[in-house]
Amino acid sequence: MNHRDPVRMFLELVLAALLALFLLAHLAGCGKSGKSWWEFSEQGGGGSEGEERGGGFAGIAFVRDDHIYLTDLGGGGARRLTSREGGYKDLAFSPRAEKLAAILVEGDALPSLLVLEVGTGKAADVSWHNPEYSGAWRAAGVTPWFGSLAWQDEDTLFATAVEERGGYYHTKVVRVELSGPSVEVVAEEAMDPALSPDGSTLAYVAKPQDWSQVRGEAEWRIGDAGELVMRDLESGREKRIPLTYAGGRRVYGWEMCFAPDGGSLVMVCFDDPYTFLGVVDLRSGEVRRTIEHVAASGTLGHPSISPDGEWLLYDWPRGDSPQGRPLHDVKAVHLPEEDAVGVTLGEGGDPTWSPLAPSGLDLEDLQALWGSAGDERDEVEAAMIRFVKENSAPGLEFRIVGLQIKGDEAVATALCTNRDIGGVLVVMRKGPRGWEGVDMGSDIEPPSWYRW
Repeated sequence: MNHRDPVRMFLELVLAALLALFLLAHLAGCGKSGKSWWEFSEQGGGGSEGEERGGGFAGIAFVRDDHIYLTDLGGGGARRLTSREGGYKDLAFSPRAEKLAAILVEGDALPSLLVLEVGTGKAADVSWHNPEYSGAWRAAGVTPWFGSLAWQDEDTLFATAVEERGGYYHTKVVRVELSGPSVEVVAEEAMDPALSPDGSTLAYVAKPQDWSQVRGEAEWRIGDAGELVMRDLESGREKRIPLTYAGGRRVYGWEMCFAPDGGSLVMVCFDDPYTFLGVVDLRSGEVRRTIEHVAASGTLGHPSISPDGEWLLYDWPRGDSPQGRPLHDVKAVHLPEEDAVGVTLGEGGDPTWSPLAPSGLDLEDLQALWGSAGDERDEVEAAMIRFVKENSAPGLEFRIVGLQIKGDEAVATALCTNRDIGGVLVVMRKGPRGWEGVDMGSDIEPPSWYRW
């Protein structure tokens, strides 16, 4: 029931060690003096000094090369929002699209919850790194964890958190109030919250009531698929909705997003051993449409529907680089077309629509947006291919995978497409004449910042 079993044990062991270090650090009073990275940065990656954009952002956010990018649907092109490299995931715009929340992992640290100002790129950790917030998380007995984020208003959001108990790590849905600050557990053995368009209903996945019969064990662990639960926020009443698929077969799921009419949602579902995106009718629990399947070893995720209900974006696994690093693309589906298939827009992950995005976009509009986000990448890739072909046997053709750019340096792998000779690492540098080759080979040392 868990397509992420190969990594679950590793995650739990790492988390155990990190939680212990986390508690020791707090007992020792670390982080109480000096300027820390969690404080608002002087300038983010998204604008010139002192620049403020009026109103919220009307576009799409996504992750690429350890940074968050914003693609402006108003014609402004793409810009990098973040000034720090890191493992950003689970992006979510606030209702006015003036803030963007994300889960961030740096190195071997525990995940943290980050809030960025969309207009300036200023960022603040609102979890355990920041003494202003760490007490609220300690009082709730939890730390942030991977999982979808959902804003209730500009000051409040729902998130996934984790608690160690009885030798296992248990996920919970929490409500985080930024101005309090406060952290409140609203659902036990639960994760991946999503809020209905009218703000009245919180959806999440929870430990199935028949889990011991389904799984054969009592514990519902990190990464396990769950049962859909709907909670009325005013009364607190909950309703479990069993998911059925292909003639009544029970399935379970993870991340989800509501359709604008609130009557259905798109959910990442698990039908052992396959993962797929399904459109779920909330009245019946039936998965009435499937959009995309991946094999047992694959994952897809972070579905996000445009405000007008026309376009679904999601994260699609493209496989691994020659060095074993997962590669991702963003795909788009035109939802009104029942038989529409996913179209690849370009490299990236965790795509998220702004609630202020305009309506009436077509596929060409979206492809043009991803093209604007990739202008520099296209330039680097073209220069890399020229450099590799100039230093290879005649007649060989190549494609570039795993491209990473940092400042005036770029590194990627060149794969030969017409002969089975493996891949070579390519290092480029930007000079007065543009991007130029520095070195290439299967045994060269890349720059220290290059991550695989």
